[in-house]
Amino acid sequence: MNPEKTKGVDLLRGEAFEFLGFELRRVTNRARDGQFILLTPRKKARLILKARVRETLRRGGTTPLKELIARLNTVLQGWVQYFRVGNASRAFSEIREYVEMKVRSLLTRRKRRRKRSVGWRRWSNEYLYDVLGLFWDWKLSPLPSASTYQ
Repeated sequence: MNPEKTKGVDLLRGEAFEFLGFELRRVTNRARDGQFILLTPRKKARLILKARVRETLRRGGTTPLKELIARLNTVLQGWVQYFRVGNASRAFSEIREYVEMKVRSLLTRRKRRRKRSVGWRRWSNEYLYDVLGLFWDWKLSPLPSASTYQ
């Protein structure tokens, strides 16, 4: 191993490390009778996804809305498929709210309405997900615990 690139961490003291877009940290469970490894998407991974969403919508131009949403869905689906194995519910909520806001602001721009707000009342979640077909498979699929392999 390269000593310049390798870093030792002590998970017993609560230190965390990052690997392949995930942050791994040892935490106490809710019952306080054991511990587990918390596997969450890194902040950098969330920022990169937000930049891709922003760029996809910005470059949309006059692309039909359904086609633009289909492009956006491929980006979201790939990211969610990769990170759904961890404890990503907070990150998924953050990204979902961001995407909803960006799509609503795009709709506001395309309808050429005065921008008083993002359009939360004008375009409901039902419209975004049922009519436009925005990605909605934000379910987690946690990895099995190590004890299942013993």
